[in-house]
Amino acid sequence: MIKKIDIMGIGLDNYTVRESMRQVENYLSNDVLNTIENISMQMLIASGTDPVVHNVISELDLSVIGEKEILKAADADSMQRVQETEQNDFSYEFYRRIERNKRSIFVLGQTEEGVQKVKAELQEAFPKLILAGEYALENCVGNLDAVINEMNATTPDVIVSILPSPLQEHFFAEHKDKMSATIWFGMGELGVHGKKHGLGSFVKNRLHLGRLKNSMNKYQDQEKFGEAE
Repeated sequence: MIKKIDIMGIGLDNYTVRESMRQVENYLSNDVLNTIENISMQMLIASGTDPVVHNVISELDLSVIGEKEILKAADADSMQRVQETEQNDFSYEFYRRIERNKRSIFVLGQTEEGVQKVKAELQEAFPKLILAGEYALENCVGNLDAVINEMNATTPDVIVSILPSPLQEHFFAEHKDKMSATIWFGMGELGVHGKKHGLGSFVKNRLHLGRLKNSMNKYQDQEKFGEAE
């Protein structure tokens, strides 16, 4: 199985969930901020025009492919990896590991409604998970440093971001040096239980896959043109 796949110059990890959990255990035992994010097709498309998104994804300690269409686009769609991605196995095992190790999390979101929804889902699925605090950016009336101060005051082990991309990547790039935590988990809009299914989601995914392939073809053409020069 290919452990690293390249999409538009970005190296994405293609570890099994078991392999990824070994990385998570290492992160929980050190004293630096380790970065993990779920990667969506939209993020990869945005990375072609937004250097902040490109840089944040490229520098992640662990990139988790969040949509099976990315695996297909990279010709890395083994049965195991597709199944793990479809079932959102990484997120489940991640929170189970955090719960078992009695580590605390801080939920950061864009809206109060979104934050409360994710909190409720986490509490239902992982009743012993320690929730140190939460913050919705829509409630911030001043400088975003207030968000960081409140976050750090709760001394969480893990910051769980449900901010949409590219807001998530821009927020992280601007404030990462001020965060006191062991892990930044950019869960994004994937959710605790993974992607929604249905006709609407199917059509949306097909559109995103088409745009991703177009972006990949454009990148490859630019690379070839650059080599020709």
